[in-house]
Amino acid sequence: MPKAVSVAVESPLLQLDRDFHFLLPNDTELSFGQRVRFPFGRSKKELTGFVLEEIPESEFAASPISAVVDERPVLRRDVYQFCRAVADRQVVALGELLAQAIPDHMPRVKVEIPEVLNLPAEPIVVTREVMLDTARQTEIDGAFYPRWCQLFLSRANQMLQRNRSTIIVLPESDDVEMLNQAAKAMGIDVELMLPGSKRSERFKTFHALLDRVKIVIGTRSAIYAPVAQLGLVAVADDLDDSLREVGSPHTQIRDLALIRAGDTASVLFASPYRSLELQRLVEIGYLKEIEAEDRPLRISFTEPGLRIDEASFKLVRDSLKQGPLLVLLPRKGMASAAWCASCGERQRCGCGGFIWEPKAGVFACRLCGKIHLSCQSCSHRSFRPGRKASGRTVAELGKAFPNSVVMEATAEHKPSGVGKANQIVIATPGSAPRTPKGYSALLILDPDVWLSAQSLQAEQFALRDWTEAMQLLNPSARVVISGLGSHLGQPLSLWQHRELASAALGEAKQLGLPPANRCVTLTGQAATLQKVASVLGDIGCQRLSQSDTSATFTFPYRQGPEVARELRAVALATSARETSSGKQRGLKIAMDDLGVL
Repeated sequence: MPKAVSVAVESPLLQLDRDFHFLLPNDTELSFGQRVRFPFGRSKKELTGFVLEEIPESEFAASPISAVVDERPVLRRDVYQFCRAVADRQVVALGELLAQAIPDHMPRVKVEIPEVLNLPAEPIVVTREVMLDTARQTEIDGAFYPRWCQLFLSRANQMLQRNRSTIIVLPESDDVEMLNQAAKAMGIDVELMLPGSKRSERFKTFHALLDRVKIVIGTRSAIYAPVAQLGLVAVADDLDDSLREVGSPHTQIRDLALIRAGDTASVLFASPYRSLELQRLVEIGYLKEIEAEDRPLRISFTEPGLRIDEASFKLVRDSLKQGPLLVLLPRKGMASAAWCASCGERQRCGCGGFIWEPKAGVFACRLCGKIHLSCQSCSHRSFRPGRKASGRTVAELGKAFPNSVVMEATAEHKPSGVGKANQIVIATPGSAPRTPKGYSALLILDPDVWLSAQSLQAEQFALRDWTEAMQLLNPSARVVISGLGSHLGQPLSLWQHRELASAALGEAKQLGLPPANRCVTLTGQAATLQKVASVLGDIGCQRLSQSDTSATFTFPYRQGPEVARELRAVALATSARETSSGKQRGLKIAMDDLGVL
């Protein structure tokens, strides 16, 4: 009987998430990780997959391998094991993860394959650590950077001296470029994996890293970097939205970092706040605290009252003499909402979205962007703007400080030339430009808008946005949060993020909610959901919510593997359903999708 090979198919379908056997043509030698092409079923289109092992003989192999796509093995064994573990945890097909880890083959793109001369990796002490940064920047070669930059690069360089690779994952491309500049200042060579690269560039970067010992800095996709002898995985700002996969497979880099590191590589987290997920890992003893060596910034708060009170005006006046001032607001545009000037009803679009004022005198829907011309109730054509947003704040501060240059920064536009005295930058979260010497002060307005968001994580997200802005200040800068109140202002001014996270985690435990427990959201027909509810109920899962088409359940972490196996079995036995957009999976599974909460 001819030899055969076991192949993992590149497909997002759960039904194809298993090993398939194909005949191996005579005089053909294949290695683990080579990409091959083969006929599959009745389809005229051939599929591709990756060789897992050669089999002396197989009673299941009927079709032969038709072509070898990659002569060089492109799937490393450790990356395969990582993707397999993530696929099992999230109840998705292995092929869905492999598509993120390995770029498409591009035969017309020439790549230089350097000779791999990796020296044996020296033994290391595997650590799992987390540092609560103080948000106070440190100086590297004349420019200011967050302190975690120096920590990450120093640890990565130590690993490189032991012939081990490091993967550093950051939220945004701006963060990657910032850390790249810090690495150049420290004389450390790094490789970048930037989002939005062309397919050809991604292909070249992948082959330049394959089987090499490197320091890799990138965004979410960098966790799949095919480096050799991995020694450290480091993640900054773990609660940032950019580190979470919104769609399938609904992964979060925090979890992927722990899985990728396993028991052979160290893990390091750092942020100027403490997420509840990391606090849980600290309290169960899985992560060890690293104490910051410096004191936090000077933070003041005022009680609710005037939007820009006396303390805020004093901060602006004093800080403008020293350098640029940063003002942080939760929303962009002129006004965050609109009411009818006649009947007083809040304005909504026909699609269900709320109306806001993106530009002066222009009212539009937040969801679909349609221009809103008249009240939905009384047809009146005049509107009263709601809460002031960044645009109106620019005009307000421009009148109050006529001798200063007032600039607005949004995700779509970041002003240039920031860094001088008498400059005021009004920004929304994540949009403020970085300056080499840092801002002289930070004024945070409308904190109640952050805290009143309809999310169980509203306070966590507020602390994240505020402290990330603090990382842009120079070491001697001051912070004023106008209208916060002492309930949160007191612990924040004392930098008691651990205590805040511990208290919030305790409340989640009492309620049985994430992150004290895991959750899964299921979408399907009523009969399918009823079947799943019966299966999950038998193993002790708690139903959090349910409708005719969806349901959410919570369960302890220790039950994760069992829940995943049961859900996979039900999903494989469920037929696809017809929808208005075509066929969809009979049971859609979203593990750990906190967006529903």
